[in-house]
Parts: sequence; C-alpha cells; structure tokens
Amino acid sequence: MRMSATKLVGVLAVGGLMLGSTGCGAVDAIAGGKKTTACKNIEKELRTFSTGSMSMTSPSGASSTAQKFSDTAAKVRSEGQNAGGDVETAATAFAGDLDNTAEMLRKLSSGDMSGVSQPDTAAMQRHGNDLADACGFSAFRLG
Repeated sequence: MRMSATKLVGVLAVGGLMLGSTGCGAVDAIAGGKKTTACKNIEKELRTFSTGSMSMTSPSGASSTAQKFSDTAAKVRSEGQNAGGDVETAATAFAGDLDNTAEMLRKLSSGDMSGVSQPDTAAMQRHGNDLADACGFSAFRLG
C-alpha cells in the first residue's frame, strides 16, 4: 500500500502534538511529586518533539524522523513508569503508537514496503487523550 505524501504528512501531524497544560493539578497531594514531575516531563518532551524539525524528503531524513519518534516514545514510556498507575498505562499505550509510526518510517526509508500500513491515528488520538486525562492536561490534539 503506497501512501501519498499528503497522507504521510497527515500521519506525521503527530509532530504537531500540542498539550495545553493546566499542570497535574491536585494529583500532587495524592501521588507525592512523582506523578506531577512525570507529567511535566512528558509534556515537555511532547512539546520539544512537536517543535522539532522532521524531514521526509530523503531516506536519511525519514530515518532521522523515525529515530525522533522512537526517542520520544522511550522518554514518554520511562516517565510513565516513574509515575505509575493510570499515567503509566496511558503513556505506555501512547509510546507504543509512536514506536509503530517509527517502525513504519524505518521501513519506508529502507524501501521495504512489506507490511507497511498507515498508523492508527484514531488509536493514537485516543491514547493521547487518555494520557492527557491521566496527567490533567486541558487538551490534546494531533495536527
């Protein structure tokens, strides 16, 4: 299945992740500072990710972009583990979506079209919203 450049850019709109934060709110008192700190670190990572440049114009650009997705997934997953509970569950699911996108980009950059399919952006949106709810962010959107 070939994706048009427009569809691929739409899929990569995850680069436009925006989390509007109200902080982690009252969870500070409930979960000590670990959940709050983890949520703030996740928000910072996603903001950095969304403002970073991504290139799909060359195989090395796609490979580099895939690495950014993987790195962000690892950081989100790690911070989720630090927080535990619902944040960990949501962060793990969202990080999995980022890893799936990275894998697709790696295959595309290597010319391996076998098994390449468009990432499930609906699931990514749902997992992102779950993460936003768990951390007390006021909004989450793709693109």
